Amino acid sequence: MKKIFILLIIILPLSLVRVSAQSRKYISHFSSFQSYYNPSLVGLEGSSAKSVVRNQWNGIQGAPKTVFGSVEGDFSQINGVDSVGAIGQNAIGVAIMYDKHGPFTETELLLNYTSRIQLSEKHHLGLGAGIKYMNTELDGNALTPEQSDDPSLAKYMGGFAEMKYFDFNVGISLIHKNYYVGYSMQNVASGKISSGDDFYAKRPPIYNLQAGFRGTVSENVGLVGNVLYRLQEDLPYNAEFNFKALFMDKVWLGVGHRVDYSTSLQTGFVMDRFSVGYIYEVSTRSQAKMYGSTHEFMASIRLFNKTDKGIFGMW
Repeated sequence: MKKIFILLIIILPLSLVRVSAQSRKYISHFSSFQSYYNPSLVGLEGSSAKSVVRNQWNGIQGAPKTVFGSVEGDFSQINGVDSVGAIGQNAIGVAIMYDKHGPFTETELLLNYTSRIQLSEKHHLGLGAGIKYMNTELDGNALTPEQSDDPSLAKYMGGFAEMKYFDFNVGISLIHKNYYVGYSMQNVASGKISSGDDFYAKRPPIYNLQAGFRGTVSENVGLVGNVLYRLQEDLPYNAEFNFKALFMDKVWLGVGHRVDYSTSLQTGFVMDRFSVGYIYEVSTRSQAKMYGSTHEFMASIRLFNKTDKGIFGMW
């Protein structure tokens, strides 16, 4: 199993992600990728490999298309230790996202690490840090008339440009088997460590607040809820949540909502070590900041057997 984990760590960075200071990427399966927003939540579901494909605003030319992949490893599981959740538990993760929207193609690579301190028998404090590398390519032949009027982009009309930068993420979280609460800051350096063309003036910090709970209603029914709130100075706030019900530890149904943006219906299957999910997302209203419908697919595999299953194996 160690060889499988090492192989995935090597292979996944060859896949790809998106981000731009003037746009925001969305993942409706955000509850499965907490560590992308907060490095202290790496390994929250144990050692696993996950991926998601998002086709946003289906049928509209130049609409965002996103592919995300991650591998996370809990050191205690990697080393074959039975006691998951011991004092000082460490976890590491690699995440990659590729996103294409309009004339922009963005690739993001994240390396996250967290160390957890046991506060009580059931509570842990997670402290995490991450390093981010992003490459943004601009196709000047695909600029819209509005973008052509932007002085920072107009000079690349009919040509190509490329911008690269490094940055850092930090986070803290309180973790319990039934719930978690986390706070993080992305783009700590505000994108100042950059090279190449300079078509973005800055990459402002992003502040994230996350929370989730899970528990059983009966022997055959469990409930899971998650909330994500994001704040960035050059964009409106982003608030979203989802609720899922797991039946017979096999099938889940859920609903999600992104404030002033969209509502989604969700479903998925949970197997022994493998799970899949699908989300159909539609605009909330005619004035919403979303057009058409969105399809999103998620797949996840557990790398070790020593992980909670059923309702306590998912968020």
